Amino acid sequence: MESCEGYQQEEACSSALSLVSTIPYSPINHRTLLVLQCADSMQPFNMVNDKFYQMQVQMLRPGTKLPSHDTIQRDTIYLFKVMSLHVQQYFQVCFIYYLFTEI
Repeated sequence: MESCEGYQQEEACSSALSLVSTIPYSPINHRTLLVLQCADSMQPFNMVNDKFYQMQVQMLRPGTKLPSHDTIQRDTIYLFKVMSLHVQQYFQVCFIYYLFTEI
């Protein structure tokens, strides 16, 4: 919360924190969060090989099998392809809307 400045940012951080606490653990959710963490924080895919990260995961959820860095890379590429189609469709709709409202 220290990095949040101003009411809007504080509210956004609080919302994000409450959202994270409601995500149940599953291997797929874990992989998705790892992809988002790599993308958002510009972390390398091989961050999962870090011994301290591995220790942290085992401390919080003993027995958890971490995905390989190759899996994180494949998941990132897959999510990019899927989400880029949604972005493309969004802008096509916006462009069409713009054309019809400007006439």
